[in-house]
Amino acid sequence: MTNTTHLDWKRVTLALAVSAFLLPFHGRAQTSPTQTQVVLLGTGTPRVDPERSGPATAIVVNNAAYLVDFGPGVVRRAAAAFEKGVTALAPENLDIAFVTHLHSDHTVGYPDLIFSSWVQGREKPLRVYGPKGLQSMTDHVLLAWQADIDVRTNGLAKRDPTGATVEVHEIEPGIIYQDANVTVTAFPVLHGDWPQAFGYRFETADRTIVISGDASPSPALVENCQQCDVLIHEAYAEAYVPAAAMSWPEYRSKYHTTTTQVAEIANQTQPKLLILYHRGVGNVSDAQYIAEIERTYRGRLAIGKDLDIY
Repeated sequence: MTNTTHLDWKRVTLALAVSAFLLPFHGRAQTSPTQTQVVLLGTGTPRVDPERSGPATAIVVNNAAYLVDFGPGVVRRAAAAFEKGVTALAPENLDIAFVTHLHSDHTVGYPDLIFSSWVQGREKPLRVYGPKGLQSMTDHVLLAWQADIDVRTNGLAKRDPTGATVEVHEIEPGIIYQDANVTVTAFPVLHGDWPQAFGYRFETADRTIVISGDASPSPALVENCQQCDVLIHEAYAEAYVPAAAMSWPEYRSKYHTTTTQVAEIANQTQPKLLILYHRGVGNVSDAQYIAEIERTYRGRLAIGKDLDIY
């Protein structure tokens, strides 16, 4: 190989590397170099999809995990993330969670979170923050599994009953939790007929992360994500219609956000990274979601998938 040919090859290699770096983000999961990680444990909807567990997100800071929502499969998804190297998500470490609202797809993993993490070794109470009605839901879950608690604590297992208890905090908007790692602010969002639904803002030493929960557009969400580092937002493509179609356009306008509206929210807030989750799939491809948003928004965009880490 001549010196000229070798030089040309080096130029080609450099050009390819630069091109790859400049490609739009479009869902390339990566391990963040920061000390705060976002781990998508579940990105699904009520639709039963083997590839997407129910809504659940973990904010991981200094080897401590803070869950948002607990849809179906939450503990097994956490265990899968643990096997990928996120040690904070070992089941026995799951001891604090924040609930956006009490729809079943966001909460049917609640017994799993309470009992599976206890059986796997959690010895402290589970702390849970969320809207009014959370205490009643908790009381009924614990009552439903009272026989299991009795056998595990009074039988041969002799398990510490403390791990099967739950500290419930029914919240109002504002700062609801603070420790050495994180400050958590709850803000009201609009989600149809629910009297209370929340989004959450997590502020750590190096990142600000906002999670919309299920929501139609609202000023509070825009206010809480001004130039945040990460905005995790639900989205439904303009063409998406669920298989069990009710009056979908009316329902969506009250309960959810379209791709056009998400793009408008992102343009108003300018997050460093926009992650879509809880999106309708059906016959709508990831590429269509991207195309619809990029009609008006040009920032970094990721299509969230279960077990992505950012």
